[in-house]
Amino acid sequence: MKRLIALVLALLCILPSGIMEDDVTPQGEQEVVVVTSEGRPLQYGDKGDDVKQLQTRLKDLRYYNGPVTGNYLEQTRKSIRAVQEAYGRTADGIADLELQEIIYGDAHRPLTKGDRGKEVERLQTRLSEIGYYWGKISGNYLEGTTAAVGHFQEDNGIKKTGLADVKTLMKLYSDDIVMPTPDPNTTPKPVPTPPPDAEFAGIISYGSKTKQVSLIQERLTVLGFFDRKITGGFYEHTHAAVKKFQQYNGLKPDGVVGQQTWDVLFSLDVVRADGIPKPTLEPDLIPYYVEVDVVNQLIKVFSLDENREHTKLEKVFWCSTGTPGFPSRPGDYILTGRRSRWAHFPNWGGGTAAWWLRIDREIAFHSVIYANYDLKRPNMNSVRKLGSVASHGCIRLTLADAKWMYDNIGAGTLVRIYDDGLKDPELKAATKPGDFNKKTFAHNPTPVPTQAPHYDGSNPPLTPQRGLKSKDEGEDVYWLQSKLKEMGHYKGTVTGTYLEGTKNAVRDFQKSNGLNANGNTDVKTLQFLYDLVRASNTPAPPPLPTDPPENQVVDTPEEETVPTATATPAP
Repeated sequence: MKRLIALVLALLCILPSGIMEDDVTPQGEQEVVVVTSEGRPLQYGDKGDDVKQLQTRLKDLRYYNGPVTGNYLEQTRKSIRAVQEAYGRTADGIADLELQEIIYGDAHRPLTKGDRGKEVERLQTRLSEIGYYWGKISGNYLEGTTAAVGHFQEDNGIKKTGLADVKTLMKLYSDDIVMPTPDPNTTPKPVPTPPPDAEFAGIISYGSKTKQVSLIQERLTVLGFFDRKITGGFYEHTHAAVKKFQQYNGLKPDGVVGQQTWDVLFSLDVVRADGIPKPTLEPDLIPYYVEVDVVNQLIKVFSLDENREHTKLEKVFWCSTGTPGFPSRPGDYILTGRRSRWAHFPNWGGGTAAWWLRIDREIAFHSVIYANYDLKRPNMNSVRKLGSVASHGCIRLTLADAKWMYDNIGAGTLVRIYDDGLKDPELKAATKPGDFNKKTFAHNPTPVPTQAPHYDGSNPPLTPQRGLKSKDEGEDVYWLQSKLKEMGHYKGTVTGTYLEGTKNAVRDFQKSNGLNANGNTDVKTLQFLYDLVRASNTPAPPPLPTDPPENQVVDTPEEETVPTATATPAP
């Protein structure tokens, strides 16, 4: 069977009624992706649902204006040639898998003067966001858009044509761009005084709809970064305006209003849109590093320590990775930030999953499976199998854990998938999610672990209070695991629960010391360990003097001669 191939199809996003500001999600983020698999190259004469899907996607991109029939005929071949020409590929009219990856990914259609529509609106929004376009976001490619594209091309080393070809669009939507330099002779307008109720009330990001969003929109308007209606909804245009504001004020341009962005936004020395941008601060380190442990079916998230290295184990989630037929391929992956609120899997029974976060074209993080975008209709088989291999290559999590990954794991994060780790049943048991709640249709929160007891490896208890065996818990188990780990017998995580990993370590210790190697820490074994520790901590007594060997010459000090009293004869 051919290796699993994931092709990503961006669908029209559906926003709730009452949201009037935007109808497009931010770059890299979508409402729905359709993930297909077992792809095949498509060419003239082919038929099937995959051809129909290809025609639908080409129609969305406006490369194809024919009927969606599922028959790959001349009109479809012509549109494929147009894609190939736009991307500088051989125009043979064959949609191979590499070309399909482009089409179903973040594909671009060349735009030119006279074009109109959503692609032009998105182009104008992006040019406005980075400071090249100051006109109305109209969706009409006219003189102002042509001039803005030309200036962008000139600054970014592309031949100045004013036409948004694929090369220009790929550069424009990347992070590697040159910003325009404002006229230093321009006199900036005075900055208005911040409103009195501008107090930070928590992080505000895409999708928020609060009073604070209205304050942000109002402030961005008077600073010249926002020219839309004040709606209180944080969507595409607000997101773009916040990013542009952050770029002008030397902040990380992530489009999220945290404490730092809020403070600068409402400060008196803020840089307006007609001012001279501040230098960008040194970029922050990527906050997390992620491991997918296939052996234990766990995701481990590491955060930065005091040395700014990813060594602190921040989160551990249960997961389901790919089956042997469709494995989650081991390796290192750098995330692009591609994500979607929902993913649909038509070739695997039509299921859906929430909080889809792309790893590569074949693998993604996402929730357990649901039916028809309905969180009240979980696929209970995927729920029951969580913690064991079950997927077609993707990494499944509980709904809450998938949402945490979606919200916190961003572009540039290193994800390492490995299948050669050691079994760690103690860690897996300690991080088991709560039971699946059939009333809320989600897992109950994972129990919070208790604080680890104090460990002093040099001071064992005076005498064993009990023998220890499988499934026992307590401070004595914690001390035993810690000491065996210190001695090199235990390789797992110290949790205070006696499971198979502890039993194997005890068995190894017993075998090394001539004890009955049954893996149960009976009183005899425990007392032997305690005595061994005490003996190793007892200082050796000073050596006693020994007799010199025979025939050894020993130097002794000469005796002093004391005058002897003699009798004096009587006179």
